[in-house]
Amino acid sequence: MTVAPNRRRPLSELRTYTLGRRRPPFNPLYADYIVYEQLCHEFMNLPRARAAFLHGGLVWRLALHSLGFDHLPSVLDGISTEAVPFGELLIGDGGQTHYDDGLSEEEINFMCGTYYIEHRDGQEVVSWWPQPNAWNVSGLNVGFWSARCEDWFQGRLGNIREGVSRMRHSLTKDTNGPMTSAQWKHSLKFQPATNKIMHNVSAASYDFMTRAPGKSFPTSFLIHAHEVCIVWRT
Repeated sequence: MTVAPNRRRPLSELRTYTLGRRRPPFNPLYADYIVYEQLCHEFMNLPRARAAFLHGGLVWRLALHSLGFDHLPSVLDGISTEAVPFGELLIGDGGQTHYDDGLSEEEINFMCGTYYIEHRDGQEVVSWWPQPNAWNVSGLNVGFWSARCEDWFQGRLGNIREGVSRMRHSLTKDTNGPMTSAQWKHSLKFQPATNKIMHNVSAASYDFMTRAPGKSFPTSFLIHAHEVCIVWRT
């Protein structure tokens, strides 16, 4: 699909969803988490939020938690009305242009419940849920949403609901409140070999996709193929 350049619009025209910047000391309460969930539900009812279901991983699970399983079939209805002006532009080998709904980095951080705490000597970033940079190197990132992922998700959700505090949970090595990226990586370490295995599988998948005869994939699709496990069935 070829789209005139004037159909593309800057992301600045969209409403920005964020939990905002805070000043220390910042000790969020369960009420703060409820506000986050309400804003997340509001965001997920926007047309372009379909991209959250396409993102995969924890962002997919958070989208599912917000809207429920009944909304999954709507993902197959095709791109939203916001995909062309604000979505991802994909360029095929022949120069064809394709569009799909996509989340900005700011929207992904919002989905993870991110706050920005302004200290005198710099900014601290904490989130209710691990951002992709922490999730992707965790022992839970196995290429699909496993039973262990769901157990962890429900346990984390239960910890938040039981009471938000800065006290470390002795069994899950987790805190009930928002954590930094470094804290999340430590909390989600589990089996260290998982990250290396996933990297090798992703690299092999990417190599297979690029060598497939007679196939032409949009450049952006090949990039995503390098990041996730792709399974072909013939």
